[in-house]
Amino acid sequence: MSPKVTSTAERVDRQDFYLYKTLKKIHARVQSDLQKLEKLNLLLVLNTPGSLEHFMIHTDQRYFQEIFHHLLNHVLKQADKGCIEFGYKLLENDQFCFYVNDQGTSQPRQAINGHDSHETNLSLLCVKELVKQLGGKTWIESLPDQVSSYWFTVDIQPANHSMQTEPENLEMVQHPDWSDKTILIVEDVYNNFLLLETILQPTKARVINVENGLKAVNTVKRNESIDFVLMDLRLPVLDGFEATSRIKAFKPWLPIIAVSAYNMGEEYARCIEAGCDAMKKLFHHYDKDK
Repeated sequence: MSPKVTSTAERVDRQDFYLYKTLKKIHARVQSDLQKLEKLNLLLVLNTPGSLEHFMIHTDQRYFQEIFHHLLNHVLKQADKGCIEFGYKLLENDQFCFYVNDQGTSQPRQAINGHDSHETNLSLLCVKELVKQLGGKTWIESLPDQVSSYWFTVDIQPANHSMQTEPENLEMVQHPDWSDKTILIVEDVYNNFLLLETILQPTKARVINVENGLKAVNTVKRNESIDFVLMDLRLPVLDGFEATSRIKAFKPWLPIIAVSAYNMGEEYARCIEAGCDAMKKLFHHYDKDK
């Protein structure tokens, strides 16, 4: 996956475009590249605030897409399994903050400077220059476990028609064909299971659900066809941390993605220690006591 490098000498061409639609196109293109490269153990996740699904922005769309392609190209070259997440956050000052990271979501802390070792990579050098052309800034956060998050802002001005109800000629979203895959969802809250099942439905994957960690361990032992596991953390009988640890003891190659409705910062270290390959926050939380 080597995205075309645009010369920064070209004139910046700002225009109105749908932010969400553009990000979905990036997701579809990179997902197609993953299939061609047979990186089937990588889960690519687009994370955007749903209330801004039809929001339009005003900047150079081509440069904007290339920034994401360079960052995703850089991260995916170094990854063979786990979860790659990209998207944006809306900060308290209503500023858009875009990111790509390889496991879960982090908050930006460390700014890039001219001597940062990451800039020896051509993709990141291109990103820095493209972002500069769009009036933004870039930074990287590196965690002790070598997980890195790449963040950037650009000077985007809301378009005149930013809140139209529906973009015209919305292209069909492309999904990976996982019709030959089996996914085990370990979740004791039925509404959360339905949410995950709905998200996975377009992939045509076969979905199995068990409601506690002990059943998850026994199911993986009995079923050789399971390709990866979505693991809730707060489970009855045996919690997700212990279940993951037991599964990894006899199937260390099986990808396990922790899914939680709670604060990821508090549980992330425990997930990695237990053997999870990635962690994903579930947007909807249903009270298990109800």
